[in-house]
Amino acid sequence: MSRRRIRVPSGRLCAGVVVGVAVGLLTLWLLMLLGRALYTRSGAWGFLLIAGAGIVVGCAVAFARRGAEIGASWGLLAAIAAMFFCATHMEYLSSNALHDRGREVYGLIQKETGSAMPNPRDGSPGVYSYAVSCPGIPPQLDLSITGRELEVGKVYLMTIDPQSRVRPALGPRPGTDVVHLVWQIICAVFIMFFWLAAVVVGFDPDEVAW
Repeated sequence: MSRRRIRVPSGRLCAGVVVGVAVGLLTLWLLMLLGRALYTRSGAWGFLLIAGAGIVVGCAVAFARRGAEIGASWGLLAAIAAMFFCATHMEYLSSNALHDRGREVYGLIQKETGSAMPNPRDGSPGVYSYAVSCPGIPPQLDLSITGRELEVGKVYLMTIDPQSRVRPALGPRPGTDVVHLVWQIICAVFIMFFWLAAVVVGFDPDEVAW
């Protein structure tokens, strides 16, 4: 009875897997640091930094897969996944801040400070911004609502951050943000896959032929 030989992976394949996983984890860690640095701030420059980080990741993945016919398209997908990961991580941190230390108060809508009307063509909801005053809280708060227009002069239940690091949210204190956590995991899986495939191809093992 003949014994079946077990094929041992080549050194290049093993090295590619190890380096690919390491680079992928490093990328996720850096994106999480960027998201943590930006989630308490608002402004166009924050979105530019997220876009810039995505472009850097995409270019790096495309460069690692140089010589493969689909290198450019994989780089584009990696860039999109990186931007979504960073953005969803920011939303997750912001929501969890209100979940962990949020305080429920009743706020008076003083005036509307801005609005973006809904667009029926693409189905995007309207975004409305208001100046809010709460009893016992001297500074005026900024409240942004998506898809719902509030009445000026009316009192609403909302959750505020006692540390004033994130914006208040309408309604009671939120629970754990499972939705953004799931999206983070999905984006992280894609980023790890793109990096793993890119680095393995870059090492050009015998098991992978293009």
